This record gives sequence, C-alpha cells and structure tokens, in this order.
Amino acid sequence: MCKAMEEFGNRREARGRRETMLATAKRMLESGMLALKDIAKFSGLSLAQVKKLQASMA
Repeated sequence: MCKAMEEFGNRREARGRRETMLATAKRMLESGMLALKDIAKFSGLSLAQVKKLQASMA
C-alpha cells in the first residue's frame, strides 16, 4: 500500500508541475514580449506544446 500511495503522490506532483508550466507559458504568451522558442525554454514545455497553448488561447 505504501508503494501505491507513493506512486499516487508522484503522479499528483507531476500534474501540479505541468499545470504550473502551462500557467507560466500562458502568462508569457499573454505578455507578447517573448518568442515562442524562448517561452518553451523558460517554461520547460516543448515548442509544440507552446504552439498548441497559443492556438487554444486564440
């Protein structure tokens, strides 16, 4: 059971990190001050993910 709880915690933590990365990239996109490749680099997302996020915001 401890292993299952540990795996659940790891998944939850990973989900939280991803949500933070997406929120950071979204704020960068909204600012309009950075190139997409820079947003990808600073947020930790791939360029494809940043482009997808940008498209979803349009």
